[in-house]
Amino acid sequence: MKALITFGCSWTRGMGSWYDKELSYEDYYSRVRDKTMSPEVQYHEYAFRTVLAKRHAYQNIDLSACASANAKQFRLAEEYFNKDDYKKFDKVIVLWGITSTARMDMWSNKKKKYFNLLLTNNDIDLSNIIREKHYDHNVEVNRLSEQISHWDKYFSMIGVENYWFDTFNHHDYKYDSPNMILGEKNPRDLLSLICEEEGLILKRDDYHLSTWLNDSQRIKFLEQKKLVNPHSLHPNKKCHIKIADLIDKFILW
Repeated sequence: MKALITFGCSWTRGMGSWYDKELSYEDYYSRVRDKTMSPEVQYHEYAFRTVLAKRHAYQNIDLSACASANAKQFRLAEEYFNKDDYKKFDKVIVLWGITSTARMDMWSNKKKKYFNLLLTNNDIDLSNIIREKHYDHNVEVNRLSEQISHWDKYFSMIGVENYWFDTFNHHDYKYDSPNMILGEKNPRDLLSLICEEEGLILKRDDYHLSTWLNDSQRIKFLEQKKLVNPHSLHPNKKCHIKIADLIDKFILW
């Protein structure tokens, strides 16, 4: 029995991956809110991780989460691997999508639980305060480098294969992980690679954009190619198949 364990944000989770035809804004959100559409259809059935798992006869254990911060994913990984559940599988592959550094995994003393805070959300006062006084992109990238190095060593120690990829913006890591895929010669992110495969010529600086939602060039291009859900700006069903094909080239199944 083999397992593909996945970490990441909504792109890995599969938000919008069911979308495969033109729908109005009203029709789209009526279907999303329709209780007859199960989470299995909304997030899992057509996600690239599911495509890969089915293609290679792996069980997919998905720990990704919509709007997740990288810190949350590291926390969930620690919780999962501390329980030793992975040991029941003959082979384990971890596939990890790194998301934006402008996302925080915050603890609420009042509610006694963690919550996601998007520093790009200007409507939240706390977001503005942290972004202006306590956030530095380069510091966060250095923290990411330390975490990637730690998990590379840990996975090697327990005999688990692992692969990383930048989801929609490339980071200049201080640690050069041998398990970072999608950019052997020109480090780049998943979104940029999909755009380039479809014919969009990008400059090196275009790989460093902090969030895809503010990135009109790449997203508008993929909208024209009908590869994103125009209402949520996430990859659609067709694009998830392309992502699966792209990632498949790098993994030793």
